Amino acid sequence: MKTKNTEVPIWDRRRPKFLFSGLMACGCCGGGFSKVSKDGFGCSTARKKGAAACTNMAVIKQGDLERRVLHALEHHLMDEEAVQIFCEEYAAARNRLQAVREASRIELERELKQVSTDHKKLVDAIIAGVPADQVKDRMIELDARRKDLERQLAASPAPDPIRIHPGMAKSYRTRIGQLIAGLSGNDRMEEAKEALRALIEKVELVPVPPEESGSGKSDGRPGLAIHLHGALASLLRLACGLPVHEVVGAVAQTQKAPRKAGRGWSNSAQSTEADSQGANIVEELVLVAGAGFEPAAFRL
Repeated sequence: MKTKNTEVPIWDRRRPKFLFSGLMACGCCGGGFSKVSKDGFGCSTARKKGAAACTNMAVIKQGDLERRVLHALEHHLMDEEAVQIFCEEYAAARNRLQAVREASRIELERELKQVSTDHKKLVDAIIAGVPADQVKDRMIELDARRKDLERQLAASPAPDPIRIHPGMAKSYRTRIGQLIAGLSGNDRMEEAKEALRALIEKVELVPVPPEESGSGKSDGRPGLAIHLHGALASLLRLACGLPVHEVVGAVAQTQKAPRKAGRGWSNSAQSTEADSQGANIVEELVLVAGAGFEPAAFRL
């Protein structure tokens, strides 16, 4: 995948310095985290503006942060029980949305029937001797409305059956494992980084007593609990089998970044009708889920 008017892939254009740069947020003030030592991250606001703005002076090692977040991405954000619950809730939400759509379709069909009836009455009136000039404008108006209604009905076909399955949790874990493995490679390391970043809404770092931080350190200093907020839309796209470049590209499009299709972590052809239908299913999944579900979150 490359940006518009350039041969440089998106992941090479504005490459983050660290794996989770720009995604880390202080759990106290909401400000960003940045490097405060050779291998440690801390709250930028607390250090630049002092205790009046933020008191979070805890530091987390880069290796510890990345290890814990990647482990959570792989093992906690898409577990089978949670996916089963999601599928049930999604089906209910989809049915509610479909009921609204069906009501709209019924109203369109009702109006189309009335328009057709009115048009036929005018034709019968002309046959009965009414001068055509007297009804011409009304017939043109009705004919235009009929065509508009038919277009709207054609654009809202009958709903497809629900085609998601709890097995997508297994698919997600397999693919996330491949991306994490890609971090140690050379040819696709940056692509893997961007894909993993696309799955994260934010990494919130909250100061806690050392025994609650989960880091395993015992130096007595406050630690940082990590609240990982997954990007629901991206998690669903990956779990449902969309190519990685589309997962990353959807985020770029949301951020108003120009993109066009390219090659990514997928062995399937991208121009088949099946791919198109699959993408449409996933986009509806994201749309429905986004209307009624909070972003996936996990404390680690």
